[in-house]
Amino acid sequence: MMAALTRPLRAEAQKSRHAAPVRIAVLMALPMPLLGAMPYRGYQAFSAWNYWYTLFLPVALSLTVACVAQADARTRMRGVLGQGVPLVHAWWAKALWCLALLALSNLIVFTIYLAGSAFTEQGMTAAGTLTMLCCAGVNTLTVAWMIPVGLLLTVLAGMLAGIFIPLAIQLAGAFAWSVIPFPQLFPPSAATVIPTSFIPVLPSGEPLGTDVALGGALAADGVLTLTGLAVCALSFAALTAASAAWFARFEER
Repeated sequence: MMAALTRPLRAEAQKSRHAAPVRIAVLMALPMPLLGAMPYRGYQAFSAWNYWYTLFLPVALSLTVACVAQADARTRMRGVLGQGVPLVHAWWAKALWCLALLALSNLIVFTIYLAGSAFTEQGMTAAGTLTMLCCAGVNTLTVAWMIPVGLLLTVLAGMLAGIFIPLAIQLAGAFAWSVIPFPQLFPPSAATVIPTSFIPVLPSGEPLGTDVALGGALAADGVLTLTGLAVCALSFAALTAASAAWFARFEER
């Protein structure tokens, strides 16, 4: 499968290398960590990271995905059809390229925070580095469901639908986590709740110390966290597979 995706993935990377998707992935990742990663009185505050993954990340991802889809949609998919590869593979390449850009955004945030940790009282530590890296990975996985949905809606209904519908679902789910029985198992809410297991910030953006009981309750159940991550991964794979199958049938008619 991965060997078959090499050529379409390379084509997606070449189309986006100097275009909007890469710029959005990089530039949108900079403001919050640059504002919040430097320690104050020897300690790092992670509230800016919280604002990144609850607000800035969904916006950046929805714009990135819509731009990737629109690059071919505006030419009636001639670029995809001219690659000479199965359309299912071409669709998966688009989704995986968007996932790579999503990971890039989160790695930028991680890198800035890691650099800032060198100026804390503890300095860089292996445990702290691993914790922040895990949070970056979680932030990538929990919002990945937006990628196939955004791609499909952009092709079906245009760029505005591809941007705003998945973004609205993600933001609504993110802020409704407290009324959902198991928010770790619903990807939009998981994107807000699961990072609490890694960095000491409540979904409200407040430090964990302001409500230790709530923070402990969210972070304590490792089974729910792992199950939620599995649900997020399966959601991305299932939505991508379903939309790829639709795309192959739609374009071949």
